[in-house]
Amino acid sequence: MLRRPLKYPIGIETFSEIREGGYIYVDKTQFVHRLVAEGKYYFLSRPRRFGKSLLLSTIEAFFEGRRDLFAGLYIDKQELDWTPSPVFRLNFVNLDTGNSQSLIKLVDRHLKEWESVYGCKDPEQDIQQRFYNVIEMAYTTTGRRVAVLIDEYDRALVHNINTPTLQEEMKGMLRPLFSVLKAADKYIAFGMITGVSRFSKLSLFSDLNNLKDISLSEKYDAICGITEDELRHTLADGVSAFAEARNVDFETMTHLLKENYDGYHFSKNSEDLYNPFGLLRSLDEQELGHYWFATATPTFLVKKIQNSGRDLRSIFQSEASTIELESMDATDSSLKAILYQTGYLTIKRYDSTLGIYELGIPNKEVEKGLFNVLLPSFTGHDSADSNSLVIKLSRAAMAGDADSLMRNLQSFMADIPYDLTLNKPEIYFENNLYIIFKLLGFYISTEYRTSNGRIDILITTPDYIYVIELKLNGTAQEALDQIRSKHYATPFETDHRKIITVGVAISKETRNISQWLIEQ
Repeated sequence: MLRRPLKYPIGIETFSEIREGGYIYVDKTQFVHRLVAEGKYYFLSRPRRFGKSLLLSTIEAFFEGRRDLFAGLYIDKQELDWTPSPVFRLNFVNLDTGNSQSLIKLVDRHLKEWESVYGCKDPEQDIQQRFYNVIEMAYTTTGRRVAVLIDEYDRALVHNINTPTLQEEMKGMLRPLFSVLKAADKYIAFGMITGVSRFSKLSLFSDLNNLKDISLSEKYDAICGITEDELRHTLADGVSAFAEARNVDFETMTHLLKENYDGYHFSKNSEDLYNPFGLLRSLDEQELGHYWFATATPTFLVKKIQNSGRDLRSIFQSEASTIELESMDATDSSLKAILYQTGYLTIKRYDSTLGIYELGIPNKEVEKGLFNVLLPSFTGHDSADSNSLVIKLSRAAMAGDADSLMRNLQSFMADIPYDLTLNKPEIYFENNLYIIFKLLGFYISTEYRTSNGRIDILITTPDYIYVIELKLNGTAQEALDQIRSKHYATPFETDHRKIITVGVAISKETRNISQWLIEQ
């Protein structure tokens, strides 16, 4: 029996196109109903390609009275007023982020379109006044209060986080525009703003003191993204088809998808959420690829990580308060807020006693993609050299060949440009090992805590545990003696795997491994 081809809305962010085109739609209209019923102004932060634009398109269709598009969905069964209302949707998704004038041109283009519909005839006024006028005229003309939807408001701000002058210029352009929402409040029925981040110093949120931030709300944690239940019901046919193509059962397939695309949390007790773009692409292609990461290389993030001079474990396994997760500014030195809001870190656990969120990398897709970008950036080697090293190290580590492991690392590190070490060769060496072994898929920890101290590098494979101690301008024997005296291997003595201890001397002059000693 031939299966009907499944149509996945890859890159389609228009609700009407999905519904009229016969694409699979994961019903999120219960959240639209809740938003409309319980409040007026909202702000939602989610990573890129997480469904924010589709959510706004769905809300747009609701206010336009397109009930036909909602047939069979949750919201269609509710008692609601489906009378069409004017909708003003500002979309900054395709904005040229390197040019401040492009922002003015984009808004002007939207305003001209709306002015032609509602008969506004004073284009000489400033953008702020024109926006107010068209909202007022829409209300006067139709007798219906309007909906204002602003998509990816912070696109230019996030992309210019390393160029604060341009970022500040664009903030100055946005402030008066958003102040209209307060001035025209009596003509507005609903307003929603989405973005990656809440820029605390924008003053947008202080002007709109009734703007409800639902980014960390448990009631709305699944408003974007795909839940396990939605995967097993709405997308069940796609999972079954993928499982059949892979010659595995349904449960094995869901486990593989979970490892690669699940793991996002957006509240204290959030259920696991799948990245919708990565998951749908995987089901469509029937491959476990790095789809979400491949859509944009986070150049500004890589630069920030490099310039921090910190060990990577402390960045990718960190803690944050609610205030830290909600705010991002060019002057903010906290990488964790930026990484969380852009989707490279997510909430792993919430400590209610301390009021602290534990953060970590969401899944394998993000981890693999991120470290693939970091390795050439940190080492100066091209991707081909890096991939060749990863293969050699994987073979050595899996075979328990610590000597070959160290020789290959020494050879690779010898060609790293001098200026990349940031005058911190020990941390730089730890970071390179952290990246490399993350790419190998092994467990790796830097500064691993024991009752007697901290192991510099801990690597575990299916058959071996490597305990590695580094000594900057010391000797390999001193490093090995510290492993013994601190009993670093003791916690692993009951493990079935073989323990290999390695003392490593690092020369500050050569910025490389100068000597190593191995004990098994």
